[in-house]
Amino acid sequence: MVQLPDEILEEIFCRLPVKDLFRLRCVSKSWFALISSPYFIKLHLNRSVQTKSNLSLFMRDYNHFRVDFDSLNDDVRPVEIDYITSRYPKHEISICGSCNGLLCMTIVGIMDYVFLWNPSTKKSIILPSATTAGEYFYEILRSWAYRFGYDNTNNDYKVVKLMYFKVRENLDYKIKIYSLKSNSWHSPKKFPYRPKLRSIGDSITGGAMHWISGMGSDSKSKRSVVAFDLGTEKYRVIPQPELSGSHFCLYLDNLEGCLSATCHYHSSNVDIFLLKEYGGKNEHWSKFISISQTISTRVFHTVKAIAYSKCGKKVLFLMDYERLVWYNLEQKSDEEIRVHGMDGYSEVYTCMESIVSLDVPAAVRKPNPRRISKKKKKLV
Repeated sequence: MVQLPDEILEEIFCRLPVKDLFRLRCVSKSWFALISSPYFIKLHLNRSVQTKSNLSLFMRDYNHFRVDFDSLNDDVRPVEIDYITSRYPKHEISICGSCNGLLCMTIVGIMDYVFLWNPSTKKSIILPSATTAGEYFYEILRSWAYRFGYDNTNNDYKVVKLMYFKVRENLDYKIKIYSLKSNSWHSPKKFPYRPKLRSIGDSITGGAMHWISGMGSDSKSKRSVVAFDLGTEKYRVIPQPELSGSHFCLYLDNLEGCLSATCHYHSSNVDIFLLKEYGGKNEHWSKFISISQTISTRVFHTVKAIAYSKCGKKVLFLMDYERLVWYNLEQKSDEEIRVHGMDGYSEVYTCMESIVSLDVPAAVRKPNPRRISKKKKKLV
C-alpha cells in the first residue's frame, strides 16, 4: 500500500468535518499523530475560517439551540443542545464568548462557575475559582461579566472577568485573567478608565478586550474606547467614532474579527462602525451601515451584527432580541428568518467546528484532594 506524504494528507484532511477526522484518527498511529498535532489543528481551523465551512449558530432563549449556518434561509428548525440540558437541568446557562470552536459558558447568578466547552469534541473544562477567601470583605459586589478570547502573543486562550463594586459611596472595578495554559487566574494592573458594563458585547478581537469608559469616575466626562491587550496586558485608548448626534448609546462587539461600534441615537436611527487597520498607523473608524427604525431603541444591543454571508453581500442581524434578519448590503433590503420553536433570543453566537484541545498540561493540573488524602493514609 502506497503511503501518501504528510503534506498531501494534511491538505486532504483539513477539508473534512470534525466527525470524519475522529474516524480517521483510529486508522493508524501516524494518522492519529498527524491529526492531533498543533500544526494540523491550526491548519484545519484556518481553513474553516477562510471558507466559512463547518459553521453553526448557537442561540439561547432559556434553553440552547444550534442551527447550521448554511441552512439560514427564510425557514429554520434549530436543534436543542442535549449536552447542556442534560448536564445542567436545573440551571440557566449563559454564553460569555465564542472563539475558534470553543464556547465560554457560565451558570446565571453564580459568579465563580465558568467552563469552556468544545461542542465538536464534546470536551469541557471547569475553571478554578477566581475568588480567594475574604477577598471582597469590605466591598459590595454589584455585578460581574466574563468574556473569552485568544491571546495571539502567547498562543493561549484567556477568560477576562470584570467585577463592579461599591466601596463606601464610590463605584470601582476589578479585573482578573484566566490562562488556559497555566490553568490559573491572576490580577493585572488596573486601568483608571472604569468599564461601562452595558457597553461590552463580544468585544475581544485583535488579541485585546475593549470597553467604553469615561475619564475616571465622572459619568459625564467624554467617552473613550479602551483596549486591553491580552498578551502584554497593556492598555491603550482609541478615539470613539465620529457620531452624528449628541444623544446616543454606544456599544462594542466583534464582527468576524473586526471591532464594531454600534451607536443607537435617540432619533431611533442606528449607525454601525468598523475599526479598520487595527493597531496600525492608519487605524480608523469607518461607517459600515446605517439603519433607520420606527420604534425607539431603549434596550442596549437592540441591533447586533452577527456575521457575513458566505458571499459577503449580506449581513446577519439580531434585531430587538426578537428577530434574525439578513440585510442585503447592495440592495439595501432585509429578509426576516423564521425560526421555529423560539420566541426570542437572549444570546446569539457563531461557533465553528474545530479540534482545538482543552487539555491542561500535566505540570499545571490542580491536584485531586481525594487522591492526596489516600496517599497520606497509606503513608501513615
